[in-house]
Amino acid sequence: MNTDVTPTPSERSPAESTFSTHATELAYLSGNFAPMTRETTAFDLQVRGHIPEDLDGRFLRIGPSPVGPLDPASYHWFTGTGLVHGLRLRGGRAEWYRSRFTLSADAATALGKAPISGPGDGQLPVNTNVTLIGGRVHAIVEAGALPIELDANLESVARSDFGGTLEGGFTAHPKRDPITGELVAITYEPGRASLRYVVVDAEGRAQTRAEIATPHEPMVHDVGFTRNFIVVLDLPVTFQPQLAPAHVFPYFWNERQAPRVGLLPRNGDIDRLIWFDAPSCYVFHIVNAYEAQSGEVIVDVVRHPRMFERDRQGPNEGTPVLARWTLDRASGRLSERVLDDHGGEFPRIDDRLGGQDYQFAYTAHWWGDRVSSGPVYKHDVRSGRTEVHDFGAGHASLEPVFVPRSGATDEDDGYVLAYVFNAERNASDVVVLSAQDFAGPPLAVVELPVRVPFGFHGEWVPDQP
Repeated sequence: MNTDVTPTPSERSPAESTFSTHATELAYLSGNFAPMTRETTAFDLQVRGHIPEDLDGRFLRIGPSPVGPLDPASYHWFTGTGLVHGLRLRGGRAEWYRSRFTLSADAATALGKAPISGPGDGQLPVNTNVTLIGGRVHAIVEAGALPIELDANLESVARSDFGGTLEGGFTAHPKRDPITGELVAITYEPGRASLRYVVVDAEGRAQTRAEIATPHEPMVHDVGFTRNFIVVLDLPVTFQPQLAPAHVFPYFWNERQAPRVGLLPRNGDIDRLIWFDAPSCYVFHIVNAYEAQSGEVIVDVVRHPRMFERDRQGPNEGTPVLARWTLDRASGRLSERVLDDHGGEFPRIDDRLGGQDYQFAYTAHWWGDRVSSGPVYKHDVRSGRTEVHDFGAGHASLEPVFVPRSGATDEDDGYVLAYVFNAERNASDVVVLSAQDFAGPPLAVVELPVRVPFGFHGEWVPDQP
């Protein structure tokens, strides 16, 4: 393996502090949360096992890794400089690993790089997701910042408003409808008393289809969709800068705000928007949604009991559960059933079944107050059975991504890929599992030369879509 960057001692943090144990000023700046301050390029990576030949493409992910000066007392995990990671697989080989910072204005200055061009001022970090939009890879974030287009080697190219078609900022978590090819999104920005329902077509052109009045200014990370509806989350984390004027992340738990979930027609007809009272909770992620034959709308979510109430620097308010919300349009009532209480987050499915009835979801273990390992889970949402793949003590997985096998017809005929922190090496691996032998040994483990700090979302980008 050839590597052109070696981490400094400060980047090789002690394995004992890998996990956040509770809300402290350094919890999200130590262990595997600690920032990597350098970019890395490595070739011909060490592989244990055999990489499936049909995995030809790049496995991308992103998360925060702050560069430049910061105040630990006001730092929030969600606000660090974006660092994109990519592993290139081809012909059964791990050809390269790269990490590159997304060049917000502050990041470019701190790194001594030339600023990138594009609309907007580029002040906000872009650090939450990487996905294909209009056939090009973009790094994205919510709450006002524009996407950053990336080239094949993960270098920042330019800020993008999708050719002038995007009104305002975008979102960190659009969902792609595999039937129509559209990306659907709910966007929000601090100081704006409405949510926007935005649709991006296959060519990367955006259209705002609805403005949803929300004078309390909620934080909305994700969106759900079915054949006929958009699922709108309006839950009690709201814009409250007055609670902590010096805090860089001004969204906090709001006990006074009633939680609700909306069904909006896909065409954006705001007069037909239906609201349902929801449990008191917070939801970052909708696993999937679909319309049952009975006419009810099924929405599977990862439900947290609270958010940003005690811990105002990261999402650490107790163990989340996988729950099914059934929205009865005839009665206007929402009912809930807990599907799994292992404490999983960052859910993924076979994206070919987005917005449709499905069977399997995959999550990574998420801590409530503390954990000692980080397995991944395969949830059978029909039978209620959960399979566990435990990477072992001192290992912690990030978001698992399902990739269907070439020619696959069964929903779980494919692979689950995950970046996994390995405390023994104090570096990270990319692990390839068989989705149909989920608890069995990995098909392949690719050893990376550096840590991939705990972060957010990613995507498999095949060479041949």
